[in-house]
Amino acid sequence: MVAINHNPKEREEGYPEGIYNVRVKFVEFPYTFSTKNTGMRVQLECWNTDTGFESYENIVTSLPKMKWKLEQFCSAFGIDYDREIIDHKEFFGLEGRAAFVRKAGSKWLSVDNYLSVDTAEAVDNPVDEKDDAMPF
Repeated sequence: MVAINHNPKEREEGYPEGIYNVRVKFVEFPYTFSTKNTGMRVQLECWNTDTGFESYENIVTSLPKMKWKLEQFCSAFGIDYDREIIDHKEFFGLEGRAAFVRKAGSKWLSVDNYLSVDTAEAVDNPVDEKDDAMPF
């Protein structure tokens, strides 16, 4: 029998919460969730300077009260949400940013919110205080 080579004391709590770069690896649409609602099942590649992982995201498109998530998702990848027709294939390979959190009782990170293209650029390029004329 081959033993698993590990040290039980090396256990960590998983990937840290925070902002990650994301790339859309795969989109399954239409996808029927266990609630019988339809939407997109999205596979994301996620990374920052320290680590990387894959994550799955469910975006319900059949309920008006859940459209905020689709709008946020579109905004993160520079796709115009206000168009009448959005093809799920447009998302393949696109990169954006998302804030990930660990919900109570879960060992997995999940998307808290997607950063719009404008917000993501602001996070990447913070204002230099010496050049900022506004005193805060």
